[in-house]
Amino acid sequence: MLSALVLLALVACGAPSGPVEHTLAGEAMGTTYSVKVRAPAALDAAESKAVAEAVAAAIDDVNQKMSTYLDSSELSRLNRLDEPGGVEMSADTIAVFEEARRIGELTDGVFDVTVGPLVNAWGFGPADRREELSEAEIAELRALTGWERIEIDKAASTIRKDGAGVYCDLSAIAKGYAVDRVSETLLQMGYGDHMVELGGEIRVHGVNAGGEPWRIAVEKPSADGGRAIQRVLPLENLAMATSGDYRNYFEKDGRRYSHEIDPRTGRPVEHHTASVSVVHPSCATADAWATALIVLGEDDGFAKAVEQDLAAVFLIREGDGFTERATPAFERLFP
Repeated sequence: MLSALVLLALVACGAPSGPVEHTLAGEAMGTTYSVKVRAPAALDAAESKAVAEAVAAAIDDVNQKMSTYLDSSELSRLNRLDEPGGVEMSADTIAVFEEARRIGELTDGVFDVTVGPLVNAWGFGPADRREELSEAEIAELRALTGWERIEIDKAASTIRKDGAGVYCDLSAIAKGYAVDRVSETLLQMGYGDHMVELGGEIRVHGVNAGGEPWRIAVEKPSADGGRAIQRVLPLENLAMATSGDYRNYFEKDGRRYSHEIDPRTGRPVEHHTASVSVVHPSCATADAWATALIVLGEDDGFAKAVEQDLAAVFLIREGDGFTERATPAFERLFP
């Protein structure tokens, strides 16, 4: 839900007569967002309202189409079908499914939006089960997953599924897509210098109020919920998405269960990779790849990132600390 209250504040940077950053914050898609816009001078009330409403509308539009929590969304209508069939979809939802399938094919099915039944069964979807599943339950749910269960018909603007139990979850790409939509909206409004952040997924364009690249932090994982910085990256006209196992998880009987589900096993991932951050021009693409790479883990994931020439940095648990492992593409961007 979008919050009823949207905050718009002015933060002066540099000389009083110089550019200023207009900071906008709110709540959406079960998380928070923050937007900074660089402009030559303070916006008047009408301009501020127009920016706030445009940002909120862009995020809400994606949420209304791709949320599993809203019964009226396009995705929920597809998931509710109790027999094989299709649902007419918007160009946005079709585009997200197509990009998800492309990355799914490049990862041999590791990135799979049909993993929804397993996500829900482990308690990381709209349900809140959060307990161990038997091997029989996992096998039954895995039989409902796989890209072969989904057909994307771009010409007819429909997405079809081949059975009642097929359930799609776009949470690993939809937030990134919403960030892209907000950034593109601001560009269309003439705000070429901006930073958009939604639930930790980020896209920047142009420069900050000081005329320098936007400085974006890579978070250091913390088991106690605290916030710390691993490193700071100067970004220009790029997006960054991070997938980690240290925020959304549960523990039971001394065992830790991450929200990152491996479709190959039907279980939460169990390896030493704490987080993966991917830098890419598209936030949706970065979002999906970050999820795929953390599921693959520190060895297979790193190899896949190098193969695809992705700018990615892995934080790998080692004792009480973390080892940073960056791909050649990442090192080229941030030598």
